[in-house]
Amino acid sequence: MRRKLLIAVPLLALVTLAAWMLRPKHETLGEAFVSDKGAPLLSSIAQVREQMVMLHYGERVDVIGKRNDYVKVRTNAGMVGWVESRQLMETALWQRSVKLLDQTRGMPVQARGRTKVSTNMRVQPGRTEPRVYQFGRNVPVEIVGRAVADWEQVTDEKDASSEPEETKKEDWFLVRGVATRPPGDASSHGAESANTTQPGDQTVPIAGWVVARFVELDLPDAVREGAASANIRPMAWFELNRVNDPSGAKPQYLVAAARGPEGQVCDFTALRVYTWYVKKSRYETAFIENNLCGQLPVRLDKGPKGEPEFRFRVMEGNREERVYRLNQTVVRRVRAASEASGKHGSARPAKPAAR
Repeated sequence: MRRKLLIAVPLLALVTLAAWMLRPKHETLGEAFVSDKGAPLLSSIAQVREQMVMLHYGERVDVIGKRNDYVKVRTNAGMVGWVESRQLMETALWQRSVKLLDQTRGMPVQARGRTKVSTNMRVQPGRTEPRVYQFGRNVPVEIVGRAVADWEQVTDEKDASSEPEETKKEDWFLVRGVATRPPGDASSHGAESANTTQPGDQTVPIAGWVVARFVELDLPDAVREGAASANIRPMAWFELNRVNDPSGAKPQYLVAAARGPEGQVCDFTALRVYTWYVKKSRYETAFIENNLCGQLPVRLDKGPKGEPEFRFRVMEGNREERVYRLNQTVVRRVRAASEASGKHGSARPAKPAAR
């Protein structure tokens, strides 16, 4: 018996050691996050392969191998397959995108619009900056900021606009949007869900920079017609208040706009206020101010009697904050008591803006 034990114990130890050495290994090369709305998980990178499952924006995966333009990954559910490397972002870039989203949460919306074409969202202004997502066509976005970057053509973003190649600078918008998931798919990682866009859809909030001219602003008719008449490009617009009319309450609008080509230092150079003229049932231009160098964001507020106010900083001199107040159809600049009683903001004679 003793002899049998002397043989069995070392044998058992050898079996245990062999099992340990042959155990499935889960060494990883790091982690990554899906950067596209959908990324197929493929069974192999051979010519004949199967799509195992569809991964979605924000999903975390372990990277366990790389070959050419593909990355071998393991999902949180334990599935192992291959994904195109361009559909993944490294942890550092994912963290930058999350930080950017956090920074934009408290920023006021300056305008709303929709993408004209498939549009890359980047972590900084500039077409060579890392991409964090790609919007499809006609996707709604909220605009919260503006910047300028050098114009450069890149292979993954063909510009179909009529802008000449010698253009040196172009406008970029900082936008918020959502990445949607199929109905019933709630497996988001690292981001909280927002309101659904279709029954059962899960949405993940995202933020980043897009080429400004790839976004069509959702302008009210009065703003669109007034801007076209004045030959200005709206950069931001706001509903100041509503006034009574026999046909129903009518909104009154503030517009911050620019003239001339893209790439200017100033976020906007002109202001317009469009008010509703009840007697003639039309909008009129109640306020004009030009030759500004304003900085976004424009913020709305209320005066002592509940009158609409708006404020912003100028991008020159001491970068002072300017405050304006709308009383019925008259706009005046509000000056601090310490300021000299200089010229107030101009309230030009009203003229038709839209019929």
